[in-house]
Amino acid sequence: MEIDGAESVNVWPYVGYYILTVTVATIAFAVFLVFVPSMAESLGKASGFAINLASTMFASSKFIRHNGRLFNREEYWKIVSFSTLAACLFSAIQGFLVLEGGARPELSSLPPSALVGIMLFAGLLTFVLNILGYSSRFGKSFLKAELERRARTDAATFR
Repeated sequence: MEIDGAESVNVWPYVGYYILTVTVATIAFAVFLVFVPSMAESLGKASGFAINLASTMFASSKFIRHNGRLFNREEYWKIVSFSTLAACLFSAIQGFLVLEGGARPELSSLPPSALVGIMLFAGLLTFVLNILGYSSRFGKSFLKAELERRARTDAATFR
């Protein structure tokens, strides 16, 4: 399908970059907290935002580097939706491991409806962060840098 003069591409590889970045950053953050447990309280709440935005920006930069353009409307909503679903699945697996592992015993006493509410709120927040992270506002700076890099490479080739 061609939209805005650019052929639509498969966004699944970029969703893969997103979830891979989320996984690696989450594991790296957990390892960091093992060595510096005093930072858990101050960094714990903001880390999810940073990990999510870093992951969307990494996937977006990969897309721009590979395709030399920003997302078209169809690709944008697909990658936002699929990345949100992947992040929610990842969070559900994390939550299950936390509950089953006994890391947070106070959470096991919550009623299932409260857990579902927490997951819905977290999913909505992730969706909004993905909308912001994949937006053209951030993408334009990546695209500008990529086009400048390509121009330098092309110019050096023909010297």
